[in-house]
Amino acid sequence: MLQDFLLKLAWPNWLFALTVVALAGIAYFFYFRTLPPLSPGRRALSLTLRALTLSALLFLILEPALRLLFQQREKPVVAALLDNSASMRIKESYGERGDSLRIVAGHLSEGAFGQRSGEGARNDSLDVRLFSFDLAARAWSGDSLRFESDGSDLSRAITTALDSLSGKNLQALVLVSDGIYNQGANPFLAARNSPVAVYTVLVGDSTTPKDLAVRRVQTNQITYVNKKLPVEVVLWQNGFDGKTALLTVSEGERVLAQRTVTLAKSGFEQKETLEIVARQAGEFNFTVSVQTLEGEVTERNNRQIVRVRVLKSKIKVLAMAGAANFDRRTLSFVADQLKDYQFTFLTEKSPGQYFEQSFRDAQPDSQDIFIFFGFPTRNSDPAQLRELMRQVTNRRVPVWWFINRDTDPAKLREFEPLAPFQAAAPLAALENRFVRLSSGGRLHPVTRLDENETVNNQIWRELPPLEIYRGIKMPGGSQVLLEPDARQPENVPPGLEPAVCFAYRQQEIKYLVFNGANLSNWHFQLQEDPARDRFLVQFMERAIRWLVNRDDIHQIQIAPLQQIYNVGEPVAFSGQVYDEFYQPVSDARVVATVSNEALNYSDEMIAEGNGFYRQTFSGLPEGEFSYRVEAHRNDKTIGARTGKFTVKPFFLEFQQIPANAALMRQLARETGGEAYSPGEFIRRFPGKKLETRVQYTFSEYFLWNYWYWLAALIALLGTEWFLRKRWGLL
Repeated sequence: MLQDFLLKLAWPNWLFALTVVALAGIAYFFYFRTLPPLSPGRRALSLTLRALTLSALLFLILEPALRLLFQQREKPVVAALLDNSASMRIKESYGERGDSLRIVAGHLSEGAFGQRSGEGARNDSLDVRLFSFDLAARAWSGDSLRFESDGSDLSRAITTALDSLSGKNLQALVLVSDGIYNQGANPFLAARNSPVAVYTVLVGDSTTPKDLAVRRVQTNQITYVNKKLPVEVVLWQNGFDGKTALLTVSEGERVLAQRTVTLAKSGFEQKETLEIVARQAGEFNFTVSVQTLEGEVTERNNRQIVRVRVLKSKIKVLAMAGAANFDRRTLSFVADQLKDYQFTFLTEKSPGQYFEQSFRDAQPDSQDIFIFFGFPTRNSDPAQLRELMRQVTNRRVPVWWFINRDTDPAKLREFEPLAPFQAAAPLAALENRFVRLSSGGRLHPVTRLDENETVNNQIWRELPPLEIYRGIKMPGGSQVLLEPDARQPENVPPGLEPAVCFAYRQQEIKYLVFNGANLSNWHFQLQEDPARDRFLVQFMERAIRWLVNRDDIHQIQIAPLQQIYNVGEPVAFSGQVYDEFYQPVSDARVVATVSNEALNYSDEMIAEGNGFYRQTFSGLPEGEFSYRVEAHRNDKTIGARTGKFTVKPFFLEFQQIPANAALMRQLARETGGEAYSPGEFIRRFPGKKLETRVQYTFSEYFLWNYWYWLAALIALLGTEWFLRKRWGLL
């Protein structure tokens, strides 16, 4: 409603008025005598047009500004938060909690309803804004309350309502809930910052019903095959003092551990520990459940699921050394730096005898990789060598061969189809030879110590010299990784160039051959170089990882964080993407797709650095889902991973059964509101008058900015000159 207006000019209003009178006089004087003479009516019309034109020009020159004052009456606004979480499905003596909430919601959703003063008279109407909330809050406009979300965040609900109504005439905040929250901060902190009073409507019985629940499960997220894994279970019960219940840990239909426990005093938690043993590697969901007892208010809180990653024991490395020398000692030093590997050394002292332990005690049939360091020698036991090669053939054990002066290639003639090299001529040592990366070595995971190609080339440049050997012939299909520096040419027959390091595969067996001695120089002579002081450790670790990793191991290590989710719980995907060496890839484009018979969702995952990616899918219904994660880099496909997960009915909301009356009273008391039961709220709210707010607003218009003034001036001038022409005025 317009209350007032003000016209502001650059001159005082009285001066503008005098000037307008003067301009009218000028117009009168201009048309006092005309040729030909005009009738009084025509003269009056002409001088009026001239006076209006001059006055309008003066008006615009004085930069007129029009200020309008409006008055607006705003009804008091009441924000009502309706609990839409799964705890509204808890059944009590009078029915489900949601039944009472729907009655209150129906009363509120009638729209504006009259206030009642202390004398019962009706006052101004209320503007009620409805919100439903669970893990998030959203505007509610009469759609059904489903009570499906497995979680409540009261703090977020209060904050969302206050933020969305900021600037409105908010007079009260009504919270209709059982007071149970299991996500977010304590709602008291949000309510304490509320500019208005919070009125609470408690839905549900605050007395503790008979119930038995698994409150918490604690265990190691990572364990090893055949290692005992303790599972700590925290139980809570009310009304079953001294009763017994069966506590079980299972994986699918398979029971891993089970024990009958005697329940302690009502209202107190008790801790029980079971032990399980994982027999195979992988990721598993273990279900911890306690027997349902007669009379429980719900059985949904009688189980919890934990996810455990079971790893194979440390990678076992058997290093066979032909002699005890400085390089062999350096190898031991490097082995001590590689914590994820279990090294066993056998250093030959005589045929079939070793300094450290016997060949049988080294258990070659349980090793994951062999390192032949100057082995076999001319003294090596043929039977033991046959056993080693049998393990290579039958179990596809990878081999890293280090050739030096102690190596006797003749010992390998019996195993020529398995050996990754042949001695085409007697080994001849070439001392103090520098090496460089080959073109293939720049891209191979063993020698790509840094993702940046320039940095990686710098790492391999000008390394300390080695002693390499002529006479080694590579089999077809080998990939050269390191080669002698071209600045030291040698007259070597074609095909016998002494490659320093090359990789070879056959029959699903990986081989790496290092044709060089004095390897210790690559560690001790680089200690003063901060960029390469761990060069040899990194090189050996990458080489062993490449040898051990099978080609069928997923490069996409992204999967759901759980195999089983509850309805309403966001399904989170997280993990890493690896290259062919299983090093993190941070610049891939990763897309996750989730689908079942009726639904199909797809979204690009968010990169978090160090090869980690994440994405969340919310609102999935109950059922079995398949997923597919694909990764691409530089228009090339890295790989894909598929799997399944299950969305099961909720039970998080059933971990706390009694309504939290104390919290609801505290919220009302500390904010100046009042705590109600549903019936009291309908009868008594608001209990005091909520005030209408008068809001004043100003609008200012700069009139010279509008184009229609120009149109008016043109119309006035055009009309005057048209009439003068028509009447023949000079």
